Amino acid sequence: MAKAGCGTILKGSGKDQTVWKLEWTYTGAGGEVSLDTTQSDRDPDILTPVADSGTTGVDNIRFPKCSRAWVLHCSIEPAADGTLEMLCRPGDIVPASGTMNFFHITAPSTLAHPSSGSRARLILLLERS
Repeated sequence: MAKAGCGTILKGSGKDQTVWKLEWTYTGAGGEVSLDTTQSDRDPDILTPVADSGTTGVDNIRFPKCSRAWVLHCSIEPAADGTLEMLCRPGDIVPASGTMNFFHITAPSTLAHPSSGSRARLILLLERS
């Protein structure tokens, strides 16, 4: 499943699995993102692994197509102390197409863009059929 230099290859349940890591920074008030290429796994077939969806508080994530996928870690680090607290929630995971959404939620359950300078991290476990 993984290409050379893409992800961390391992075995689980007798199947090939890959740990896939993405980290990015929000660069504007409208949800614009900048992928941290030194911290993220890259696949040359996926030109834009993280992008603003155009809907407030939702990012589109792309990862290598696989048979099953699990979220191992999902977090948002605020840009500065005192910044509005946010939670993240993964959703709409479709392993066969290698897509999912990353939701940003403020209390109690409102979608909102993170502050500019906030960093997000996502770690997935991908399994090949």
